[in-house]
This record gives sequence, C-alpha cells and structure tokens, in this order.
Amino acid sequence: MHLENWDDLKFVLAMKRHGTMSAAARYLNTNVATVSRRLERMSQELDLPLFEKRGQSFVSTSAADRLAEVAEGIDHRLRTEIGSLRSLDTDVRIPLEISAPPSVHIHFLLPRLPEIEELFPNVLLTLTDKALAQGLGEADIQIRVDRPEGGRLKARKFRDYALRVYQGADHVLDGEWIGLSNRYPDADLLRTIYRDAKERPRYRVEEMPLVLQLIRMTGLPGILPDFCVGPRDNLVASQLEGNHLPGELWIAYHETRHNDATLRAVVEWICRHDLPAGTA
Repeated sequence: MHLENWDDLKFVLAMKRHGTMSAAARYLNTNVATVSRRLERMSQELDLPLFEKRGQSFVSTSAADRLAEVAEGIDHRLRTEIGSLRSLDTDVRIPLEISAPPSVHIHFLLPRLPEIEELFPNVLLTLTDKALAQGLGEADIQIRVDRPEGGRLKARKFRDYALRVYQGADHVLDGEWIGLSNRYPDADLLRTIYRDAKERPRYRVEEMPLVLQLIRMTGLPGILPDFCVGPRDNLVASQLEGNHLPGELWIAYHETRHNDATLRAVVEWICRHDLPAGTA
C-alpha cells in the first residue's frame, strides 16, 4: 500500500460503521462514486476483498475489520489531541457525542443538561439515540445495555436496573399488550413474564419512551426499565410471577481516549450524578 493513500482508511471505517455506500458518503460529505473508487483502490493495492455485497448492504471481510480497527484507533486518538488543543482556548468548543438508548437520554442526561453546561461550558454536546448495544460508531462515549465484550473499549458500570411489566393502575389484564419493533431481538420479551399474553401485541412501537407513553394512554401492559417509571405516571408493576429481569447499564469509550481529560471528566460526572429510579 502506498503511504500517500493512507487516508483511504477513513472510507473503510465509514463503510464498516454505516453498511452502505450512500450512508458512508453522507457521513464523509462526499458521493457514492468517490466511496466506491477509494475502496476499490485500497482493495486492489492489498489484493484482498474488503466488502461483500449482501442485499442492500455490504458486509466487511476480515481484512476490512482489521483495517477499520486501525482507523478507529487513529480517529479516537485524533479526537483526543484535537480536544486537548482546543481546551487551551476557552472560546473554542470541544465536540463530544454521547450515544445511548432514548430512555437513558430522557431519564439520566436531559434533566442534567443545565448542570453540564455550567460545569463544562466549552463542551459542544451531541446526544445520539442508539438503542441496540453495538460498537461506538462515531460516538465518543456510549451508554449501553450490558458490558461490551471484546474490542478496544474501556468500560465501567453505570447502574443496575430491572425490566418489569407495567400497566395502568386501573387496567385489568386481558391478554392484550404492547410490544417493541421486531428489529429488537427481545421484542416479545414481555411474554416470558406475562404468559397469558396473546401471541401478537395490540401495538408495536420503536422505543421504550413510546412504550411508556402508550401504557399511560391505554393502560395496556408493556415492559419497561424501572428507571423510566415515576410516581406521576400512574402505572403499577403487573402482579405476575418473575416480574423482575435484572440488567446493567455500562459506559464505554475507546481505550485511546483514556487520557482525554475532557472525556474522562464528563464520564466521571455522569457516574457521580446518577439519579434514583423514577425521579426524572
């Protein structure tokens, strides 16, 4: 591989993260033809295939996985160095992206944004929804369900929680229920607790906050993390055997960011200011 083409690595990383040439092109602010050309050039220089077309998406080969890992390390190391340089000038904002399930944003981060603005006035914070526990992607910090396995990630536990079936306080269970979108592996997890539930839900929605809103509107049972439910929601945990599935939320970031003072300070602040369930 020629040294002058090392920046082709960012195209491999974008394809690995986004799965399609159009999505990679949007992220890189370029066009599909450029993405295709740069990937093809690197593939020819290596004499190895990098991505295989499957349906509408591309699946990375082992060669692309290894190159993407190198590129990701460079990406996060650059973010650390740029953040360090910008921190010397109080008038320059340091961008920081936190990805998390929507319910985590709503119940743990959004209520505390005024405080984080006061403590870290030079941080330009972006909150990105990511419900499924995947890699970091473009995020600097990820709050995710369960501890990450493998990869070059530093991780620490944020908090324990429990999944429970909740219903309207006046609702009588009749087999109807609310489920998540089928894109979730545990879309029908409720039925492992509510065994008399009908085979298919009355409604399906995309995210946990919508489950909460729909339970409040209809009274129908749905499964929620306990931290989502507060006294003003007028919901109760359903009287069902085994209505307590323990889980964990973890905070993760790339190992190359361990010396990033701003990132570490934000992580420490999130962990020190955990809110009790139901107070948001």
